[in-house]
Amino acid sequence: MSVAVVLTHGIPPTRETLSRALREATLFVCADGAADHARACGFGPDVISGDMDSVTPETLTGMPEARIVRDGDTETTDTEKAIRFVLARGGFTRIVLLGASADRLDHVVGHLSLMLRYSGPTEISLEDDRGRAFVGSGTMTLDASAGTVVSFFAVGGPAIGVTTDGLRYPLRDAHLAMGVRDSISNVIATQPASVSIAQGRLVFFVVNRP
Repeated sequence: MSVAVVLTHGIPPTRETLSRALREATLFVCADGAADHARACGFGPDVISGDMDSVTPETLTGMPEARIVRDGDTETTDTEKAIRFVLARGGFTRIVLLGASADRLDHVVGHLSLMLRYSGPTEISLEDDRGRAFVGSGTMTLDASAGTVVSFFAVGGPAIGVTTDGLRYPLRDAHLAMGVRDSISNVIATQPASVSIAQGRLVFFVVNRP
């Protein structure tokens, strides 16, 4: 599995979380000012992508110009620019977004929207110090340990025929829809645990540290 890490310019993850993500990554992209946090943690990005309106001159000075991807498109955020850069480069099975789950609420919703827009053959997950979020359809295996909290919500329309296995609060052929019915704070009871969706998509939140 080839993994790219995209660090966004929200409230940054801890150095430990960033280090753990980078251990399995073959590409590290910083969205604009996020490069300052990477430098403060002692990590050098492979690429800095964005309109370069928030990264400090000191950080840019330390990067070869060939690794600075300037994009002044005002219709896309720096995070979206970074995701599109990774997808255009190709060959990645997963993109991990860090620093995308806090700071401004509109940015959080925007990052969830990007997961929906770009998830496909390349899985996109949003991760922070407490857990991760990802979009799934069909049958999704939850590979976390027993006792882990997991929530899931229908996105982009209703999720029909939702059936769980190995969760404390089971669902059988359930119909989930935003504003109607969700599954919040369910718990993995046994392994293997899975969620099957006959039609539609769910966004999953796996909480490693409640």
